[in-house]
Amino acid sequence: MSWHEVLLGLKLNQVGLLAAITVALTCAYLGVYVVLKRIVFVGMGLAQVSAAGIALAFLAGPWLAGQAHRYVHAGTPLRHVGFCFEWLAVRPVLVSFVLTLGGVWLFARHSRSRTLPRDSIIGAGYVAAYALTLLFILRSAKGMDDVRELLDGSVLASTGADVALMACVFGGVLALHAAFYKQLLFVAFDPEAAEARGYRVGRWELLFYVTLGLTITVAIRHAGMLSVFSYLVLPAMTGLTAARRMGSAILVALASALASAGGGFVLALKWDLPLSPPSIAVGLGLLLAVSVFRRSA
Repeated sequence: MSWHEVLLGLKLNQVGLLAAITVALTCAYLGVYVVLKRIVFVGMGLAQVSAAGIALAFLAGPWLAGQAHRYVHAGTPLRHVGFCFEWLAVRPVLVSFVLTLGGVWLFARHSRSRTLPRDSIIGAGYVAAYALTLLFILRSAKGMDDVRELLDGSVLASTGADVALMACVFGGVLALHAAFYKQLLFVAFDPEAAEARGYRVGRWELLFYVTLGLTITVAIRHAGMLSVFSYLVLPAMTGLTAARRMGSAILVALASALASAGGGFVLALKWDLPLSPPSIAVGLGLLLAVSVFRRSA
């Protein structure tokens, strides 16, 4: 594809590009906390749980639609049940979020367990979610189409309504983080000291995990598991490598995420590739460049 065609493709896919950038920026912000708290594998685990939820929604969609058609034409009380089934059938994000909340509860509840290491809980949750994802996909009518959509997403198919939903959800998440910035930062840096000063660390941890799970659930539906996980990790690593102050690290992480999403989008159009590989390549390139610069400085 020529560069003129790439520019035309960007113009025709403005909504998809905006969706990709929205996901990248939000994940990059939360990713700084994920890397600081050393819970990268929690992010991976929640992403896999969310993917299992979406796979379950794909599998259950036809059944829910059939039940909706059955009950909508029944009596008045059952008609409302039919409307609920119909509503769920076309909203896989809700099914995914319910499962993700289960993962959030599991990881947050055992984040400071003295009997089992956190890594073992995450590993068990990841393996279970991965197995369920495969099982649901194998039983689904779509099959391999589901696999590609879960891994790479369908950001090019995003609509204005999808972007509006992401803006509302992500805006609410970022507003919560802005309102409780000092508390979340203190708990992330030094949970023992925060607990000694009277902070209810468990509740703040739960709040963070819920916002992280909600973000991953909405993001993965459109951007795919690979892109979401890379946006959680690579820009944050770049920001924390380049800067020593939290504010500066967040700004660098956001800039890196913007470059990864925008550059990956351009390269995907140029070489007719899925969006995830070029976005990850740009993110890795930025991280490598910053690491080399820091070592040589």
